[in-house]
Amino acid sequence: MKPMRAFLIVVALSATTATTRAAQVQGKVEEVSQGWTETIDEVIDVKAGGTLRVDSDRGRIEIDSEDRKGVRVIIEKSVDVITEAEARLVLQDYKVDITGSGDLVEVTTESDSDRRTRFLQVSVRVIVPTHFNVDVETGGGGIDIGDLEGNVTARTSGGGIDVGYIRNGSVNVHTSGGRIEIDGINNGNGVAQTSGGGITVGDVTGDLSANTAGGGINVGAVGGHLTVKTSGGGISIGKGEGTVNAQTGGGGIRVDGSGGAIDVKTSGGGITIDDAGGPVAAETSGGSITVDGAAGSVNVHTSGGGILLKEIQGAIEAWTAGGGITADLAIDDPDTDTHCTLESSGGGITISLPANLQATVDAELRLSGERRKYKITSDFALDIDDNSRRIIAQGKLNGGGDLIRLRTTNGDIRIEKR
Repeated sequence: MKPMRAFLIVVALSATTATTRAAQVQGKVEEVSQGWTETIDEVIDVKAGGTLRVDSDRGRIEIDSEDRKGVRVIIEKSVDVITEAEARLVLQDYKVDITGSGDLVEVTTESDSDRRTRFLQVSVRVIVPTHFNVDVETGGGGIDIGDLEGNVTARTSGGGIDVGYIRNGSVNVHTSGGRIEIDGINNGNGVAQTSGGGITVGDVTGDLSANTAGGGINVGAVGGHLTVKTSGGGISIGKGEGTVNAQTGGGGIRVDGSGGAIDVKTSGGGITIDDAGGPVAAETSGGSITVDGAAGSVNVHTSGGGILLKEIQGAIEAWTAGGGITADLAIDDPDTDTHCTLESSGGGITISLPANLQATVDAELRLSGERRKYKITSDFALDIDDNSRRIIAQGKLNGGGDLIRLRTTNGDIRIEKR
């Protein structure tokens, strides 16, 4: 952290606002239980629709909104020293200037020297009109922004970020270490990034991107495209009206629905997807995979766990290193790719096919060790060859068509009519 870094608050006003200027301001110095404080309380006469910018080298920033015409800035400087003389030296070194010119108001605080700044704490609270844009940054401390109508940008080098419900604006927040919570975004997009901490976001009508180096991610309904990534933690997503991309280094993933394609990946944990409005790609290094409805093809892969696929409206590719596979192909349109490849290194396979599907079946059950009563059964007429080391079933359904390829070791294969 740079000890001489400036603390800046900028409020951009409408073009009709009169020019305002104020000299360097100082507050009243008072003794408190933990030293001395100086409080500056200034009101800037501005109209709604402007922009507030805060750039601080330290301390917590709090932004509130209410139905008002002006912007109120409250800055509190606190120093833990014994005498008033010592306190005044430190407090005077950390100056506050308030200036206004045209559509711009600046509130700047900075230290004239390094003298005893380790004893100094600064906090900022700003009350703005409900319709206002906010751009804040602190070198170390939490940021709390209430409900607003406008764009919100927030950055901190260390601390959590809380944002209320934002209307008619987008949200872009970043912390180098701490959690992020956003109540919701109406008529705007969202970006949330933290180097370490969980992320929680309510409903968003636009696009959303959320990224954390370590922590879970929970997201409500998203009206646009959604991209989420965590290096370690679970992911839970409400319905995304656009595409959904989710990745975690370790944890389960749940997606309650989408209006487009879904692409999810975890290094360890189960995956559950409901009502995908497009194709699905899902991969886990260890855990089960469930897809309940997809308006497109499905491609799933697990290194250890069962696979359950229901109401799939396109081609199916599924592979597991250990577990059963159950798949339901729910379309028989000859103009749609309906090929299926299901393979398990150890587990049963059950596939349901439309009665009128034109397809070519190639199923193989490999047997290892002592032969057990594994078998291939089919509701369709197939040629089944049962020998000592493997069982093969082949045939054409309704004249033949896309390939239905089934492979497993030591597990039953069942081919059913829907």
